[in-house]
Order: sequence, then structure tokens, then C-alpha cells
Amino acid sequence: MRNYRSFNSRLPGIVFLIILSALPVLLFPGTGLALKGQLNVNTASVEDLQKLPFIGKARSRAIVDYRRSHGPFKSLDDILKSSDIGQSTFEAIKPYLKVSGNTTLEEIKESARVRAIIMSRPGQIIILPDKEYYDTLIHYLKTAQKTIHMAMFIFKITDSPRNRPARVLRELIAAKKRGVNVQVVLEKSDYNDNLNQENRRVAKKLKKHRIAVSFDSPDTTTHTKLVVIDSRYSLVGSHNLTHSALAYNHEFSLLIDNRTLAKELIRYMGRIQ
Repeated sequence: MRNYRSFNSRLPGIVFLIILSALPVLLFPGTGLALKGQLNVNTASVEDLQKLPFIGKARSRAIVDYRRSHGPFKSLDDILKSSDIGQSTFEAIKPYLKVSGNTTLEEIKESARVRAIIMSRPGQIIILPDKEYYDTLIHYLKTAQKTIHMAMFIFKITDSPRNRPARVLRELIAAKKRGVNVQVVLEKSDYNDNLNQENRRVAKKLKKHRIAVSFDSPDTTTHTKLVVIDSRYSLVGSHNLTHSALAYNHEFSLLIDNRTLAKELIRYMGRIQ
């Protein structure tokens, strides 16, 4: 228990320092284009490449010029060898690129919030007030490639087709089916049987699909609302997974594109299981 408390006492300070250091980079609601699919970087034109986040004429030409001079890109990491493409820009465009096959990249109609977060680059912090958290969470669950780590005080679903936490549950199951490693930590209360019943119901459904679910100790209340996607994107704030929190309440969370913070939060979630 001492280890838990020690780490927990350090975590707010860690989060604060990372947020503070990133504020000069960008804290914004933002707008932009939402994308899905991938672009074959070996056949893409200068105009095609400009559909990507943070890629204008100069950077798209740099990619095409390098390809013409050195031949097709053998791996996505080779794009870093072209001029004007730095690590931050590369990480922002990498999910939308491939080196072979047909191009499937297209714009999708989403909320302004989702349009902004798709274009995040390392260091950015994006505010997610009220309902905007839900659209953002769904997007990142749908696009997760390797891992999803989640810790929630309450995960309450209903049978209504419009129930938002039930949609979150379906996206977790879908992610597991496509090979994503999904891990969930839920609260186990020593005083609230209704909460325990709701969390057990969700846990049963998750375990049915071989998703790793664990509960904290009844002696300690885990009031966290954390989601980390692909050890990079962290959603941190007040939103629980209830329909009220996701659809009606005044809630406030942040999306932070920071691998250092993501790793700290994953370690923290591992310690409270």
C-alpha cells in the first residue's frame, strides 16, 4: 500500500509538469480535417500528400523529390530522410501512410473536436469539455493500433441503442478482435453495491471477449478516469463512463499527446490493480 500511495502522490505533479511544459507548444480546441484510411506514399502526388496533417507544398514536394532521387520508400521511417520532415510531423502523419497497396485515404465528417484531435502532434494538449470527450474517445478507440489501457471508477451500460457507454464497450471489444491489447481496471467498492454491480456486468462482457479486466482493492477507492491509447494519447479528466457523464453533464477532460505521460499513466494503472 505504501508504494501505491507514494506513486499516487507523485502522479499529479508529473501530470502538472508535463502539461505546463507543453503549454507553449499548444493548448487549443482547434479545427481541421478528419481522415480515415491510408495513403500510399510511393504513388502519392504532391497534391495527395497535402491532404495529410501539417503537410503543405514544401513538405509534400520534399517527400516526392526524395522518392524520385532515391527510389520508393522501403519503410515509413525512410520518410524522415527527406528534407523538411521532422520527428513530430512524421508521428502525426504516420498513421495515414503505407508504402504499398491502394490508397484508401479519405476525409470523414466528424465534429470539429474530432477533426482537431486527429491532427494532433507530440506535445499538444486539447481540451475536451462536456460532450466533446465522447466523440474523441470513440475515435481513438476505433483507431487504436496496439494498446488500450483504461481505468474507470464506474462503467455503466444499459440496453438502449443510444447508450454511450455501451458504444464504448463495443469499441473495446472490436479493438480486441482486431488484435489490440486491451486492459481495463475498475473500482471495487466496499460501500456501494450498485456501483459494483454495474462494473461487474461490464467486466463479465469484456472477459467473455478475452479482454483483461481487474479490480482494485475494496479498501481503496480508485476514482480515476484514465484512458491511454497506443502508449501515446492520454485522456485525463472528470468523465466517467456513464451516459450522463458522456451526454449531459458538465465534465472536463484533456487529451494529451505525450509519450512520457502515457508511460507514467500506464505504470500507475498497473500499480492500482
